[in-house]
Parts: sequence; structure tokens; C-alpha cells
Amino acid sequence: MASSWLCSTPFTVVTTTTTLRKYYTSNNGLAVSRSDILSLLYTSISAKKNTDNKILKKLRKWKTQKGKNNTFSYPQPKPTPLIIHQQPYPQTKFQALEQVLNDLEDSIEKGIKIDPEIYASLLETCYRFQAIHHGIRLHRLIPPALLHGNIGVSSKLVRLYASYGYMDEAHDLFDQMTNKDMYAFPWNSLISGYAQLGLYDDAIALYFQMVEEGVEPDLYTFPRVLKVCGGIGLVRVGEEVHRHVVRYGFGGDGFVLNALVDMYSKCGDIVKARKIFNKIPFRDSVSWNSMLAAYVHHGLEVEAIDVFRQMLLEGEKPDSFSISAILTGVSSLDVGVQVHGWVIRQGVEWSLSIANSLIVVYSNHGKLDKARSIFNQMPEKDIVSWNSIISAHCKHSEAIAYFEKMEEANVNPDKITFVSLISACAYLRLVNAGERLFALMYEKYKMKPIMEHYGCMVNLYGRAGLIEKAYSIIVDGMGSEAAGPTLWGALLYACFLHGNVTIGEISANKLFELEPDNEHNFVLLMKIYENTGRLEDMERIRKMLADRGLDH
Repeated sequence: MASSWLCSTPFTVVTTTTTLRKYYTSNNGLAVSRSDILSLLYTSISAKKNTDNKILKKLRKWKTQKGKNNTFSYPQPKPTPLIIHQQPYPQTKFQALEQVLNDLEDSIEKGIKIDPEIYASLLETCYRFQAIHHGIRLHRLIPPALLHGNIGVSSKLVRLYASYGYMDEAHDLFDQMTNKDMYAFPWNSLISGYAQLGLYDDAIALYFQMVEEGVEPDLYTFPRVLKVCGGIGLVRVGEEVHRHVVRYGFGGDGFVLNALVDMYSKCGDIVKARKIFNKIPFRDSVSWNSMLAAYVHHGLEVEAIDVFRQMLLEGEKPDSFSISAILTGVSSLDVGVQVHGWVIRQGVEWSLSIANSLIVVYSNHGKLDKARSIFNQMPEKDIVSWNSIISAHCKHSEAIAYFEKMEEANVNPDKITFVSLISACAYLRLVNAGERLFALMYEKYKMKPIMEHYGCMVNLYGRAGLIEKAYSIIVDGMGSEAAGPTLWGALLYACFLHGNVTIGEISANKLFELEPDNEHNFVLLMKIYENTGRLEDMERIRKMLADRGLDH
């Protein structure tokens, strides 16, 4: 029996730009746009001397003039992407907060002067309790002069609004703040808010304005900005931020170094990510998971195994994230079995992610009995669990049986569920069952079919020899113009299997337009002609293939 690699020696977001207010007209009438900001970022961080001074001037003038207008429109409670996914605290805590606000309101009406620290403390409570509606009510009670002059109170209100996606309101408050160039806190809050909404270029632009105005970034600024750089793959901007990290004295901070590892790995520079990882003085679970995820993402299995093993040898206990990453990121069944055994021996707390990953590992290697055993032992199951076990049986009729159990458990399927189910029907040539599932998807669960669903239906009809139906699902369902090479390719292959020349020619001609250099499409049409005795047409396609410089 081979020695366990676990004991081996290691090897050495949303819509339009809101930060820019969709547009901002400076004194000289120039509008600052997304492209301006991104162009500036790319030019200003380079060593070239021909930096676009016109754009730079725009960014320098990207200062809010709204400070001249001290009026403020209180936000109306509305669902934002960040609110929709929030898990509220128990109602009792909201009731207690409600009572405190009632008492505060009564005190104000009686003319009692409220200490600013009380407002700050209550804003902190609203933030911690995820109580945006109470925060809006509290905002109405805070004197405007206090908000304008007390950076502690105004900063916490900016954070509250930004954390819930109320970016216009947060930025309006930010614009009216005095002395905001003295603290990084309000800047960090806005940057974080834009990043959470996927408005990455807004977040980056705000960071560079912050630096240009002389606001010193702190420990919490850099992880936010580096996450943004990694999110859109701006390695050059990330490198500039890295230089700022060193300049401001955070080059040895583990919190910031973890963010650098993550940024470089997401930008594709895995070598630099590893170099920084090696410099982290005290690695925590975030450090190890960042490096492990980087190797898994780039398909570097040996390196991922090495990091996991080194993690164990240095005494860092893997968590559910790292265990799931190594299970799903490494193709070796032997590794999966050893990790599974280690989890059992170490008494690692069982989690959904680990169990789901083990189902995938065993099913990918045909060990359906093990996959079923793990699934059946799970105390709770989520949509990923059900999708994993259904996908594991994509060549077996049990896939439909598991789907029925899923419905009985009141778990709603998603689009991935139906891809696996219809694929199973296609493999087993269960045309009627596949049609019922396809109809169920949009009739009962109100899901609009996507490309993968249409592809499964083409495969379902194609394998069953129902070429006309397969063609119809593309033309009448997906739309011939919207259908891509995957759908037309599946239809062409079905025509080859069943000798349908007419639809085969239509499919091939579409593919010749979509993939003019894919010789496989020409070869399939040639074989269709050859199998049906149309040798002249076969030679015509062969000549077309040669004229395009494609080998056969």
C-alpha cells in the first residue's frame, strides 16, 4: 500500500456608475465617465511620461460640490441586493431598539440635549443588528449640524447606508462631511459598499481620489481595494496598490498580505501570489485557504496537494473550505479517500460543503454506492446536495427518483437540477420523461430555459432519432440566431448518426458561419454524404476544406 501523501515531506454588480453620479460636470464642463477613470488608472500607474493630464485633471476635480447644498433627502426603505440577502436578528432585539428610539424621540421633544456618543452608539447598534429601517429613523433625529460637524457620527451613518446598498445616500452624507480627509473610515465604508454591489471601477476611483487628497489608508483599506482589483483582474492597478501597501508600512501585516495573495492569484499571477504567501510571518486559515484556492483554480493539483500537506505539518487544522477545495480540486480518487479518512479520524465537524464535495468525488469515479451512503447519512441537505446526487446518477433512472424525493422534501430545484435531469433522460432515451421535465421547469417553477437546457433537449431528440423535433427546439425554442455552435454541433452529430441529409446540411452551413476554422464540422458533413452515397457532394466539401487550408 502506497504511503499516504498526507504524511509526506512537503515540496520547497449592478447597473450604472454611482460614484461618478452617472456623470459629473466640473467647472470647465468636462464630464467624468467610467472609461475616463479606467483610462486614468491604466495611464497614471505606468512609467510613461505621457499620462493623460486632461483626465487626471478631471479626477482631481472629482470632488463633490454638493457640500454647498446642506439639504438631504432621507432614503425611503427599499429592497437593495444587499438587503435582500440579509438575515435579520430576532424580533426581540428589534423591539428593544424600537423602544430605545421611542425614548430618544421623547427626550428630544422635551428639549433634552443628546450627547453625540449616544447617536454614534445607536448607529453602531443599527449596523450590528442589520436594522436599516431603524437607522433611517435615527438619521431623522440627528441634528444636521451635528452630522455635518461630527465625523464620528456621520462616518457611522455612511457605513450603515453603504452596507445596505444605499450608495447615493451614503455618498451624499460623505460629501457633506467636514474633516473627512483626516480619517480612512468613511472612505473605507464607501469603497466597501461599491465593491459589494460589484461597482468595482467606482471603488477603485474612490481609492485613488482618497490617496490623491492625502488621506492615509489604514489596515482595512487595502484588503477592500485589493479584493476589487482581483474581482476584475486589474493586475496593474493591483501592483500599484501593492506599492502603496509598502509605502504606508503594511508590507508585513498578515491581514494585508492575505489580500495580496488573493488578488494576485485571481489576476493569474500565481508565482507572485506564492512569493507573498511565503513571506507571511504567521499564516492563519485565510492564508492557507487563499493559496490552496489559487492552485485549485488554476488546475495545479500537485501544488494544491503540497499546500494542504504543508498546512497539516505546520499544525494548522483545515476547515471546511480547505477540505472542500482539496476534494473538488484534485482528480485523484486516492487523495479523496485519504482526505475522507482523515476527516473521520480527526473528528472534523461535518459540514454540508464537505459532504457535498465527497459526493462529487465518489460519483466522478463511479463509486455511486459511496456517494449514496454519504448522501443518505447527511442530517441536512441543501440544493447542492440534491444536485450532486442527481448529477451522480445522470446515466441512471435513479436521477428521476431522487428528483421526486427532492420535491417531497420541499426543496425547489434550480436550473442546474434540470440540466442533470434532462441529460439523464437523453442518455436513457426517455423522451416523454424529458419533455415532461422541460415543461415542468417553466410551467411549475417559472424558469426560463437557458442554452444548456436547449442543448439537452437537442441531445434528447437527437439520440432518439427525432431529428425534426431537435431542429424545431432550436428554431422555434431557442431561435436559430441565438443558438450557438454547441446546439448546432449536437444537431449535426445527430444527423450523422441517423443519416438526415437535409437538416444535416442546414446545421453544417450554420456551423461554417459560426466556426469557419473547425474542420470537425466539415468532416461530419462529408461522412453524412458518404454514408448516403452522395460522393460528389462529399468531394465538394473536401475541396472546400482544402481551400480553407484545413487538414483532413
